[in-house]
Amino acid sequence: MADNKTAQEYAMERARQKRSMDYLNMFKENEGYRTKVYKDTKGNRSVGIGFNLEDEGNKQFLKKAGISLDEVLGGRELTDKEVIKLYNHSLTQAFKDAQQFDPQFNKRPETVKKAIVDMAFNLGLTKLNQFKGMKAALSQNDYKMAADEMVDSNWYTQVKTRGPRTVKLMAAAAR
Repeated sequence: MADNKTAQEYAMERARQKRSMDYLNMFKENEGYRTKVYKDTKGNRSVGIGFNLEDEGNKQFLKKAGISLDEVLGGRELTDKEVIKLYNHSLTQAFKDAQQFDPQFNKRPETVKKAIVDMAFNLGLTKLNQFKGMKAALSQNDYKMAADEMVDSNWYTQVKTRGPRTVKLMAAAAR
């Protein structure tokens, strides 16, 4: 049975899938992929792709998703499907935070969107909002200055190799 999609609809779906995989690969590189609990760089118990088990909102999501926090903390390994479910929840929140941080987010070049989403995923909105210089540079569409502001922060050195990769995404739009 034909699904009656046009060539353009197929192309848009392929582009959406590619974008989705690009984000997943970026976060696997930046956060890692672990099916068992580990401590992140701040000492928070986490699992999957940077899913912070100490966060109250995340605890509620686990319950809603039918995943027992006690079992996970007790050593139960997550399935790949569960890891992706938690990742999708975190990614959705990161996009919401990125859009709240930058009112022009949806109009930005893709590399800038990825940089902002990566920072939102890593920091959350409260800490992302502390990047006032970056936000001011974005309001002027000055991506080089936004990248410079990212480098000139404690975050840049704390996140090790993630910092230069994320800055490179932002700076790519300045060319």
